[in-house]
Amino acid sequence: MNLTTSLGTSLGTSLGTSLGKLRDKVLNKPYSAMLIFSDINISYLSTFTGHAATLLLTSKGNYLLTDYRYFEQAKVEASDFKVICRDRANQSLASLIEDLLFQDDCQSLSFESDHISVMQWQEIHQQVNQLTKLSQISPLSGAVEELRFIKSSSEIAFMQQAAKIADTALATMLNSVKVGVTERELAIELDHQMALLGSEQVSFATILLFGERSALPHGVPGDRQLKFGDLILIDFGAVVNGYRSDMTRTFVFGQASAEQKHVYQLVQSAQQAAIDEVVSGVLGSHLYQQSANILLNSEYKEYVGEGLGHGVGLVLHEQPFIGPDCHIAIEKGCVITIEPGIYIPGWGGVRIEDDVVLTDDGLKILTKSPRGLIEL
Repeated sequence: MNLTTSLGTSLGTSLGTSLGKLRDKVLNKPYSAMLIFSDINISYLSTFTGHAATLLLTSKGNYLLTDYRYFEQAKVEASDFKVICRDRANQSLASLIEDLLFQDDCQSLSFESDHISVMQWQEIHQQVNQLTKLSQISPLSGAVEELRFIKSSSEIAFMQQAAKIADTALATMLNSVKVGVTERELAIELDHQMALLGSEQVSFATILLFGERSALPHGVPGDRQLKFGDLILIDFGAVVNGYRSDMTRTFVFGQASAEQKHVYQLVQSAQQAAIDEVVSGVLGSHLYQQSANILLNSEYKEYVGEGLGHGVGLVLHEQPFIGPDCHIAIEKGCVITIEPGIYIPGWGGVRIEDDVVLTDDGLKILTKSPRGLIEL
């Protein structure tokens, strides 16, 4: 093999590390191997933040396969891995994987079937069958995602920092709210403020909508101009070290109408009812039901959003997806959003969303912007 390598410091098999836990779970037999294709999962396991990489874990070693564009970066960031720089002109990824499986005498292989195309996998599968002694090749789904479900204290700290950036940026952006400003202009200003405060990127495309357009749960900011009496729905987040925040606030520009106040109060009560029930071991379906007991028994039941929230971390939407059929238990370290909403076509929508996490000291709400109705 014509390989350039950087030796990692260890196999990372100690209990308590994500890599070690994955090895203990999947590579629990001699001569076994696993392929990781997801950029997010690669970053989670190796701390490598680049792209164009594949992880190969075998009973004998951890390998990060990349090319000249990311080789030096990977050597610095992925200390638990042998970093291999593939000569793209002379060696395919499939043939490199084949060589390593043969070198480590691998007999079984699991692969992330959710994160590779059929065409790519067919090429790898055909190649490894030519030289290796694999007796079993099997797809594996969700193994790394399951580890990501519970966040460490450092991961939670990154998310708390991202939430703080979002809180501060929102407070600053609200100074730009005025008659005639467009949704797009305010969204750009909010994104700009988050960048100035240190956000690596936006957590997702910012949702910022006025008036009747606030009834679009995931609407795109446009040229709609702000008028007195409009609802303003803002859903956005910041990113720190790859970890995301996610918050929604709804305001009224000017004096709120009686109906706006009523709808807002319903949503706020529904959110608080769910937050009050977040304890270790509670099922997501139970949290959903606490919110639904209020919203689905109101005169606006036909306009209630279907879900209550979701996990958040390295990606915006992670397990658990909190709804009536969510039988996943919330545990300490699981960061979730709680975001009930009412969306009335032609009138507008109200959503209130916060990031919450269970800690040793109880429930912590990471997003701190005021949750009461504010008239701007």
